[in-house]
Amino acid sequence: MRKKPIYFKKYMAIAVLFLASACSKIQKESEQPALTFKPVSLMSGGAPASYGYGDTILNINYESGTLNSGISGLTATNATATDAAYILSPGATGNYAIAHKVTYGDSTYYSDGNWRSEAATNGVPASCYLPGEERRYEFSVLLKDWTPWNTGDPINETNFFQLKMSGGEAVPLQIRTQRNALRVVYGNMDNTKTVVDILNDLRPSVNQWIHFRVDVKWATTATGSMKIYMKLPGQTDFVLANERNNVVTFTGDVGSGNVGYVKWGVYVVPPNLTRIVYHDDLRIINLNYPPTSTGLIWGNSIPDANPAYLDGPYTKAGNISLPANYNSSTNIYQHPYIQYQDSQNIVYVNSTNPAPNPADNVVGTPSSDFSRSTLAASGMSGSTPGPSGRYLLGGWANASSSSTPTPIDLTEYYELRLAPKSGYYFNFGDIKFTVLRGSTSHPNTFVLRSSVDNFASNISAPVSISGTTTPTLISFNATALTNISTAVTFRLYAYGATATSGNLLVGLNDFQVNGQVLPLP
Repeated sequence: MRKKPIYFKKYMAIAVLFLASACSKIQKESEQPALTFKPVSLMSGGAPASYGYGDTILNINYESGTLNSGISGLTATNATATDAAYILSPGATGNYAIAHKVTYGDSTYYSDGNWRSEAATNGVPASCYLPGEERRYEFSVLLKDWTPWNTGDPINETNFFQLKMSGGEAVPLQIRTQRNALRVVYGNMDNTKTVVDILNDLRPSVNQWIHFRVDVKWATTATGSMKIYMKLPGQTDFVLANERNNVVTFTGDVGSGNVGYVKWGVYVVPPNLTRIVYHDDLRIINLNYPPTSTGLIWGNSIPDANPAYLDGPYTKAGNISLPANYNSSTNIYQHPYIQYQDSQNIVYVNSTNPAPNPADNVVGTPSSDFSRSTLAASGMSGSTPGPSGRYLLGGWANASSSSTPTPIDLTEYYELRLAPKSGYYFNFGDIKFTVLRGSTSHPNTFVLRSSVDNFASNISAPVSISGTTTPTLISFNATALTNISTAVTFRLYAYGATATSGNLLVGLNDFQVNGQVLPLP
């Protein structure tokens, strides 16, 4: 019996942790979604990066001339024969490709419980897949000197590509040969295994490169799909060979720790045969579109992407959750289609080692900072510095008299800066802050402005608070800011103080920028 589906919100927190540890295609191509391929990201550990539609997540082209294509964690084979896996030249498109070989009856080609020599990506987190993800898997294969099947011969099948599932769960997809045919096997999509021949006679294609494309929507419910495309020798375009729609594609249970990955090589050989398969140009491409509904674009539980005035370096990766996911425990989120660049080192203003340096401003995107020419960090409302602390800023203007609240001063502000990825634009919604102040005579009124008009006008009406050290949520309607395809900076100004002397304090506990990030038309 198939396990009950594990839905997205329930398993995502588990999946984030698991990815970081357990991961130790008759339709013409012109009718498919057009992709603009972007720079390759070779990941060797950690959670997935922020991928745009059409981004290459993993590229295995063997141009390094090494069995792991220069990718940490990629397994070439577990068979012990010296030629179970080897580099050959030329490849399908470049200088090199990989060959896998198995000789039936020779124990050095026996591994993982069968006659097998396969490469695997379960040690490469970027290759691993989960429900909700949409991926394109491309690869080229050459069946080297493939022995033809004759009536009466053994009918053992030989797999040369698999979309696998950890934990021994049903294999979602296998592409294999049997007799003289090419076939696909879908595992447990309708509580049954489905076998479809996609090429009745493979013999004319032996010793030539065959190109495959597999588009998958991974799902634990009957909402998933798989489309298998082939480009045979002599063909100039991919042709849809088979597809399955409205089916379960993710056959495992995320709650139990199952995750998907990719394998290729030779798996199972008929008795008394040697089989060799070449593989090249294996790519995994992201097919997820950005969300079209209004939602959180960027937020942080601390008032700096740095995160605010610590001794030594800070790497944002340690505090950002899985892209497209808001972590309710850390309150940190980053939309997958905004630009990201590490911020530089910075020191806390009260630090003595190293000494504070006014030039140590935050550089990076997204980022947040404050007007250092007039304001300074002044303690914190949390118990520890860093991501657990909430920082206060001092130096806000004093009032000329207690009966004359201070007006807005455009040199005193908190600042947030973010930019969409190339090819995307912002439609902003509301922008929220949780603020506090030192006492009832400290600044109590807030306005938000943006670089869209060079900070000339307020974004919605000013907001006033009555509380002091109790954090208060304030919100600004920024829906007038649409079709923003360049970097934008927001500044939050505080004023309205009645204290005529002393160090006036205003704190920022967190912020949330809501809206849309959409592809340019």
